[in-house]
Amino acid sequence: MQKKIYPLLFIALCAGILSIAAIPAHAEFREEGVAHIDRKGPNALMFDGHGFTQFVDRYMQVTNLTHFYDENNEPISLTSLKIPCMARIVYKKKTSGEPPEAISVYVLHYFEDRPSNTNFNLPVMTPDPPQ
Repeated sequence: MQKKIYPLLFIALCAGILSIAAIPAHAEFREEGVAHIDRKGPNALMFDGHGFTQFVDRYMQVTNLTHFYDENNEPISLTSLKIPCMARIVYKKKTSGEPPEAISVYVLHYFEDRPSNTNFNLPVMTPDPPQ
């Protein structure tokens, strides 16, 4: 009976190793965190984040696929996003060393003691924002 189990265990081990090896180097992982966004540009946000893996006071890419929502969960555009604000950001963390990319930005609140505006105060980030 034991001799029949060993080949099955070997096959299961090989299948597990092959499934891990099948993850492509460009795989993306979704994470989220709460951030104080204080600067924005046409393709990047600068934030002080809490709950983000491996980056604080950093940049995050935004694209035309990034969705923005105001305090009432109504869709808004990047140009109408008022800064500074506190927001929950869902983002793609890429394994290939590329900068993270925002998927959705949900404004939690604006700061009453600080004036807010919709101006861009970051240039277009080329090459990609630093990580």
